[in-house]
Amino acid sequence: MCVLFVAVAGCSRGGKIVVGDPSTDSFKDAQYYRCTMGLNPIKGFQDFLQGSTPTDRVKYINKSVEDGPQTKVYGLKPVYEHFADDSNQEVAAAAKEALSKLPSPEDYERLRKEEIEAQKK
Repeated sequence: MCVLFVAVAGCSRGGKIVVGDPSTDSFKDAQYYRCTMGLNPIKGFQDFLQGSTPTDRVKYINKSVEDGPQTKVYGLKPVYEHFADDSNQEVAAAAKEALSKLPSPEDYERLRKEEIEAQKK
């Protein structure tokens, strides 16, 4: 089976490709969601934070803890551990705070099992 994709230059945008401004919060938020929802969220999130300013690192570390279920947040533990030793004190404090909010391994297993059971219903 052969599939052919055809793109017509100028369709609905006058031939211009519009790229978001990387300095805007909405662009950064989109990048954050893309990296944490991807196939390898640990590497994606760590790379995203690595390329961010210290202020944005603090913002997105805090956001990651607030955004998801505890099972997702627990999965980002290696990222928080990495940034707990950051040279910027605010980033290190945010990462340590995130680590303190993680469930214990036993609670994580219980929550994960609950999520699996809920998905079966």
